[in-house]
Amino acid sequence: MFFFDSIGRARGPCKGRPAVCYDPSVSETPSPIWVDRPQSVRGVAEQCRSIGRCALDTEADSLHSYFHKVCLVQVSVDGSHFVLDPLALGAEGLAPLFEVLADPALPVLMHGADYDLRVLDRDYRARIAGLEDTQVMAQLLGEPKTGLAALLAAELGIELDKRHQRADWGIRPLPGSMVAYAAADTAYLADLEARLRARLVALGRWSWAEEEFRRLERVRHVAQAEDPLAFERIKGARALRGEARDRLFSLHHWRERIAQQRDVPPFKILGNRELIALSADPPEDLQKLAATPGVGPRFVRRRGTAMLQLLAHPAPAPALVRRPRPEPPPPEVRRRIQRLLAVRDAAAAELRLDPGLLCPRAVVETVAARQSAVANMGDLIASGLEGWRLELLGGPFIAALGP
Repeated sequence: MFFFDSIGRARGPCKGRPAVCYDPSVSETPSPIWVDRPQSVRGVAEQCRSIGRCALDTEADSLHSYFHKVCLVQVSVDGSHFVLDPLALGAEGLAPLFEVLADPALPVLMHGADYDLRVLDRDYRARIAGLEDTQVMAQLLGEPKTGLAALLAAELGIELDKRHQRADWGIRPLPGSMVAYAAADTAYLADLEARLRARLVALGRWSWAEEEFRRLERVRHVAQAEDPLAFERIKGARALRGEARDRLFSLHHWRERIAQQRDVPPFKILGNRELIALSADPPEDLQKLAATPGVGPRFVRRRGTAMLQLLAHPAPAPALVRRPRPEPPPPEVRRRIQRLLAVRDAAAAELRLDPGLLCPRAVVETVAARQSAVANMGDLIASGLEGWRLELLGGPFIAALGP
């Protein structure tokens, strides 16, 4: 294995050899080029543009911080594998790459792109055009396992090392094994895409994949509004009443505030079990607080006095608003749903596709609940059935709903 310095010069046993020297048929982690300088990003972007396609992935610190951020951007292009450091480069340093990736004429290979597209939009307002998602391709082939590791093993005989799945990508410097691990997520996508594309073309499904790619490109980050009842989602919260519920609300709010200040996951401040235990049976003094399982003397030394004060005088929790259960559809609508599901499931079985992929149940229910009879394709389009799904199910759906 070999690594590279920040401007891509080889060190070690591969010095003087091509930037990447691996055989895609062999389960060997590729050696990456670490990029943390703006001029090097421009070089990566120009290589993507000149070759005309690239593979892309990201790594974030969602398990290790409160405010999640993109920590790595991996790019593979024409046998070279780059790991870019957004923490050093910033939005301005990455801009030349995102400018190239926004060109719809340049295919960008990704796997399970939904999350990556959202975080790139959130952090950089980056848009990826020309997307080709190998997970979507596998789903349209009816593959039972569509994770990257499973597909690489099945299609290319490559076994990925997944020991860093839960690693903290925000640490610096990153160990070489983690950099190589990250690079492997894009290193083999071109070979995988070629295999999956050939199978889709042979089945006449490549146009389906292109539809899904264009739909996925429109994914955007949507910020979640603050939920004052978020504490109710803690296991055991619904059993608390009165002041115990007030204590849980106050503890949860306090924990969120401290976690934000320290930019760490809330569980690293205090676990959910401890929140429930303290809310249900608040200790009377520091000694009893320290004896609470999961709390301990160290926590008490730092935050014990404030904790006891909070438990003794909690803020009133907001009233729980229980949403009424939706009314079940009338019998005639339920019958239409069952007829449509039978048609969908039979078609999915014939195509060896997941029924929910072929047509989500929500679309089936929308079609069945239309006030006016479904008489033509326009009625189905208005209900959310479009594209290749409409071609496959339009006629059978109309027939199933006929007199």
